[in-house]
Amino acid sequence: MGRAEDLFEKIRNEGESAVDFFIETGQSEELFLDFKRSTDNGSGTKLHDNDRWNLAKAISGFGNSEGGIIVWGVECSRNSKRGDVACSKVLIEQPRRFVSWLEGTVSGCTVPPHTRVTHIAIDSKDTEDCGYAVTLIPKSYDAPHQCLRPLQYFIRAGSDFVPTPHAVLAGMFGRRPQPFIFHNWSLPPAKLVSADPSRLAIQFDLGLKLSSWGPGLARDVYVSLMLLPPGSASRGGVSLPDQKNWPGYQSFGGVFHSLVSAPDFRLAPEMFAHPLNINLQLEPPFETDLHYRITFGHGGSPVYKIEARTSPQAIEKAILDFSKTPEDKEAARKAVVQIMQIEEKSQEVIQQEGYYSW
Repeated sequence: MGRAEDLFEKIRNEGESAVDFFIETGQSEELFLDFKRSTDNGSGTKLHDNDRWNLAKAISGFGNSEGGIIVWGVECSRNSKRGDVACSKVLIEQPRRFVSWLEGTVSGCTVPPHTRVTHIAIDSKDTEDCGYAVTLIPKSYDAPHQCLRPLQYFIRAGSDFVPTPHAVLAGMFGRRPQPFIFHNWSLPPAKLVSADPSRLAIQFDLGLKLSSWGPGLARDVYVSLMLLPPGSASRGGVSLPDQKNWPGYQSFGGVFHSLVSAPDFRLAPEMFAHPLNINLQLEPPFETDLHYRITFGHGGSPVYKIEARTSPQAIEKAILDFSKTPEDKEAARKAVVQIMQIEEKSQEVIQQEGYYSW
């Protein structure tokens, strides 16, 4: 999660208190943060043209850079030393309606459209039917984005959206497009396995799948896994369903596993690869946390990480809950989700964030 996403989650969790803090501390606009007051404070019958233009510039500028957020409903003043700083509230009428206008405008702001823009409404504690809107514009994997009216590219530079000359744009995006790698899970039914009814154990195989999104082919795709079972009676390992395309090795008694795709393997956009399965049989006593960490990516991408620790108590509870309806496929799935701490996301969130968690 980057700086823009951190700011967005802070405001989502804290609500108006976060806005109050920005104003009390004189928060300045910066690379990832922009304050805007609506031209008509959301009192019209549609998004004001000036607000539409500010949104389009921000989608192009933040999307072509490292991402950022807009907080709508905050006035800025010029500080000679710190630049534009948050100074007062200018509340938006019916912020949820304003958000719906923003959502309906995004696709027509830039070419190509930025599909991962997200908006939320924040209510005012003191003024009924008024508040703020917050727009998250992540770094885009479909960049560069060009505003439509007028036709212009922007980048974020300091606290400003700066029109981008062709030479600068070519330097930023003239390289070979790099796809974004994301993960998915596949889960055959889990089952209870134990000769002793007082020592319930669970067995399951969790398949890791990888796919890509955005332009270009992913080459030199890699996966590393660290797996520590929660006790001496439990067993953990890995199986490789496609050893031809995913040769690998293990070390330290099977704690670490590393795979790199074969030289002629290429991962096309929206194609899935299945490099490994995590095989676990968890049996008490559970003496330590179940701990696993997966890193993955490709030769031109950042490193992406999945990591979780599950306490002995949480494992025991998940198995006990499953044992009440062991033939129920949903209960079998839920037990693995709880034990492995898999974060399930809706399709809407998947499209906005650009990756899959289930």
